Amino acid sequence: LATLAAGTWYLAEIASRHAAGNAAPKISHEPDYFVERFALTRLNARGDPVFKMSAERLDHFPDDDSTTFVRPLLVSLDPANPLVTLRADRGMSTTQGLETHLYDNVLLTRAATGGATANPELRIESDYMLLLSEEDVARSDRPVRITYGDSVLTGVGMEFNNGSRRLEVKSQVRGRWVAPPDKNG
Repeated sequence: LATLAAGTWYLAEIASRHAAGNAAPKISHEPDYFVERFALTRLNARGDPVFKMSAERLDHFPDDDSTTFVRPLLVSLDPANPLVTLRADRGMSTTQGLETHLYDNVLLTRAATGGATANPELRIESDYMLLLSEEDVARSDRPVRITYGDSVLTGVGMEFNNGSRRLEVKSQVRGRWVAPPDKNG
């Protein structure tokens, strides 16, 4: 009787292992790889650098093909436009990096051009920003603070298009405009 019980248990164990081997493996939201001190440069069709991204750490998740970043820094290297940098405490990118979500202490900076009085530095601060890299657009649906020289503008929601150099604030807009110094003296 003991031999029959042991044999039955053995066959049940083999059958359950065989069935588990044929089942699709359960994929959890665990990283399959990570990179520390990550840096990437995107090139255009001519091989010219147009975009650079770096982070202290990158983690990739195979279940949804997403990537998270610690202290990401993104730099637009388009020579036809002023230098634009975007940094945050953390970020998350979807499949193929078409959308990058930036969180906590987000700062977008467009460099001054033509001297400090011609076009001063533009700074946009928020706690969240969505970067659409193919469109060269940054958006936020959260409160933003925009500094342009000595002028300050606040509001909720914004869209910054680096290609067209257009900035739109969506709602609850308040500001203090300081006229630039007179160039003629």
